Amino acid sequence: MLARPDGSDVIVYTQEIAAEVLKRLEEEIISEKEALRQRFLREDYDYKIRGSVHAYVMETAKRLNTIDFILQKALRFRGIQDIDPFIRNLLRVGIYEMFYKGIHPALATDSCVRVARLRKGNNAARLVNAVMRNAEKVNLERELERLKAKNRRKYLALRYFHPEWFVELAEKLFGNVEDIENIMAANLQQTVYVRANTLKASEERVKKYLDKEGVILEETFLPEVFKVVAYNKPPAILEGHKEGLYVIQDFASCLVARTLNPKPGETVLDIAAAPGSKTSHIAALMENRGKIIAVDNSRERLERMKARMKVLGVQNVEYVCADGAEYNIGYKEYNRMVDKVLIDPPCSSTGSLRNYPSVKWRYDKKKYIATVKLQQRMLKNAFKNLEAGGVAVYSTCSITFEENEENILQALETFKLGDAYIGFGSPGISEFNGKRFPYADKVVRTYPHIHDTAGFFIAKLTV
Repeated sequence: MLARPDGSDVIVYTQEIAAEVLKRLEEEIISEKEALRQRFLREDYDYKIRGSVHAYVMETAKRLNTIDFILQKALRFRGIQDIDPFIRNLLRVGIYEMFYKGIHPALATDSCVRVARLRKGNNAARLVNAVMRNAEKVNLERELERLKAKNRRKYLALRYFHPEWFVELAEKLFGNVEDIENIMAANLQQTVYVRANTLKASEERVKKYLDKEGVILEETFLPEVFKVVAYNKPPAILEGHKEGLYVIQDFASCLVARTLNPKPGETVLDIAAAPGSKTSHIAALMENRGKIIAVDNSRERLERMKARMKVLGVQNVEYVCADGAEYNIGYKEYNRMVDKVLIDPPCSSTGSLRNYPSVKWRYDKKKYIATVKLQQRMLKNAFKNLEAGGVAVYSTCSITFEENEENILQALETFKLGDAYIGFGSPGISEFNGKRFPYADKVVRTYPHIHDTAGFFIAKLTV
């Protein structure tokens, strides 16, 4: 509960705003970042309120299954989906406060009751009061210990706030309990990296600026990328970020453009470009010389990307609204094909759960199969656009075998496999569910619990 930034006596309940955003996440396929961005467009809150709401949304979304486990116990015979959507998410926020934020149960209950009365009336306030008091009595540790002996997979899912399908995937990938638990624990942490935008500022200038702003940095394997160790204010809200001196971008994501290794004067095709972090990195490595053809099937995303590229000082991008699985550069128009292609297609985002926790709760097998087929189509189309001797880099923020090694096996019907290792990361998976991938040492994987980055896959292909 915070006062408005204009000094008025109207009270801003962070729990209320967080419940609104969480309700939106339930109703639409939208990321936490986008839902928060759109909500904050409505009112000009100061950074403390924005930061508080952001934390409530992210931390509640991370723990949704276990919070709902507690909520269902507290509801007793009433189903979670039977409750008004706003009240349901307000209760989730309250349970997060009570069990995970260290807020005294009486205070957490009081705040939720006040918001419920303000938004939905006295009946809703009475319901919230009763449910929160029941939640206070739930002995979560005892419930989990009972479950541990009966269903270990469900126990791990609730203990580490992941769906059971992810636990099963981790079992198949790693095979040992330590890695299974470690990757889920790492998915609950969020490490911030900043990439110096060398089109506007040198690495040294960015370091000095952030140091002056109280941001403590640690160098990484890439000279332009720094790990944020501590800060007074988040780097994302500082003026330097708004001015385009640096980009908030995961370290593993930055490896992608470095693996592509674009040179000044080359022509590069980016066939799933928006929102543009990798595109801007490519432009910086090219020193704004040559051409990047940025393709995306959403005009709205491309327009927002254009605006961001302008801030970053990117000048060598041509924007094309088209399907990246079908777009052809057109030999006659350009009198040549392209030197390099980046294929960074839509994916399951199973490697990015630390940044986009709602992805965990949206798994759909039919959609997953369709996504894999789209990735395969994009790979085939990339081959058609490359000059002889050209290079393509395929990357996903996924840790599944089907989206990565298995897709590369199919791509080798037309491509040759190069070596994607540039000095950082682990080899790929050589065997999964009886399927063999004999080129594991030529592709790169990163994992949250091993590399403190998003989970990424990178392969380098040549024609």
